[in-house]
Amino acid sequence: MLKHLIINSLTFVLVSLAATGQHFVDIDAGLHGVGESTSRWIDTDRDGDPDALVMGEFFRTDQRGIQTRLYRNIRNNRFQSIESGLPHLHRGDLDIGDFNLNGIDDIALMGELANGTRMATIYRGNSNGTYSPTGIQFTPVRDGSIRFGDFDLDGDLDILICGEGPNGPITKIYRNDRNNNFTEIDAGLEGVSRGVAVWLDYNIDGNPDVFVTGSRSGGQAFSMLYTNQGDGKFAAVNTGIVPLKNSNVAIGDFDNDGDPDMAIMGETQSGRIITNLYRNDRNGSFTNVANPFTGVRYGFMDWGDYDDDGDLDLLLSGESANGPVTKVYRNDRNNGFAEINAGLIGLYMSSGEWGDFDLDGDLDILISGLAADYSYVSRIYRNDGTIMMKPVAKAAEEVDDIWNNTVQTPFRNEPVYYYLYSSSYSDLHSTSNKSYYLFVSPIKRPRFAYDLEDSFNPIIRRTYPGWTYIDQGNIVTNGFATVAEAERSRERIIFEYNRRGFEVIEINW
Repeated sequence: MLKHLIINSLTFVLVSLAATGQHFVDIDAGLHGVGESTSRWIDTDRDGDPDALVMGEFFRTDQRGIQTRLYRNIRNNRFQSIESGLPHLHRGDLDIGDFNLNGIDDIALMGELANGTRMATIYRGNSNGTYSPTGIQFTPVRDGSIRFGDFDLDGDLDILICGEGPNGPITKIYRNDRNNNFTEIDAGLEGVSRGVAVWLDYNIDGNPDVFVTGSRSGGQAFSMLYTNQGDGKFAAVNTGIVPLKNSNVAIGDFDNDGDPDMAIMGETQSGRIITNLYRNDRNGSFTNVANPFTGVRYGFMDWGDYDDDGDLDLLLSGESANGPVTKVYRNDRNNGFAEINAGLIGLYMSSGEWGDFDLDGDLDILISGLAADYSYVSRIYRNDGTIMMKPVAKAAEEVDDIWNNTVQTPFRNEPVYYYLYSSSYSDLHSTSNKSYYLFVSPIKRPRFAYDLEDSFNPIIRRTYPGWTYIDQGNIVTNGFATVAEAERSRERIIFEYNRRGFEVIEINW
């Protein structure tokens, strides 16, 4: 909570960096509880707020089943189950991206149907918020991952997939040749299951590289980085990252030095459960950084700036040596990470991510999985905490401001006017000096989903090459019914960040 101290007619807003916690509130969204799950935010109806998609197995009394359910965000902490057209899967994964470049997000998914059949395909997003099969067929797998990414830099999204296939573990890349055509390339990646394969540009050369972790065909724990050589070939890089199975990774620039770092969790070959943090020192060198993270397996991690202080914090969930846990670790920069009292239910066989479902400018949590009592859980937690910022003087009459995070979003008041903003603590001007920056867009009426993001990001990258990496998860999109409302909100954001020491940079187009 903000502490207001009156000193010489000024009020100082003090939020202690040594605060013991950040409060997250279960909004009782009524989502279908699932285990061996996948949970993602997706703006399926393109109305500016994230909807929730959950996929997995459930068991209630004597009823067992597998469900994929889409919930429309109807504001004021309410979600409504709607028909999606997606298949019912568990032991799977999904990713979101516009593979056919029509301006509507599609869904790549893999997993196992109730009858035991495995599948891996793409469902096309429709303008009405539903999805239709494309007929595209990748190697059918379960217990793995599927990711969109443009490995050949030709402007369309390719597919990276891993998991247990018909003949054992696989890890494959499929090149998008457009018109619903994909071609498997000879990438030479080690096949794994019970793990993930993810994209990352670890050496900052513009070519997406690949990191793979999980169980090899003989059950051995495996972790390997593969560098993209730019000719469709990938070469293994010996980084010394610990081999793990029943594993997962989260890629993010936790130290704000412009390259992607890695948190990795899982089980070693000897059965030890760990969570490690690796700092990217470039040129294929990673340093294992001391951290307080609880060791987990059968779970997930996600980076996100929940306290809006310009650095990435870690959401972690999975099975620890003492049972299922779900925790948030605050990034205190040179002081390392500190666990906060987030109050989240412990889960394993879990999935989830950060996302601002109520459009109040801070990150909330979607999560699903199995609890300690073997109940199946899917929940949304609202971030009701205060922004973690340095002390700033302000006039006494200006105590109530956006940092109280008490914004109430109108019930289905359809927004048509938007602006974006994103904060950064970075060496923006390549002077070896980091500082706080706020980038804010003009107010626009977008033509299609992510229209503003598609302009916002390239302008920053082109104008400020010193900020090599932009964490798109930290871009906040605000939508309003009228231009006047949008203008008032935009002015308030600029004012509050400016007086807290941020350099405000307006990105105009």
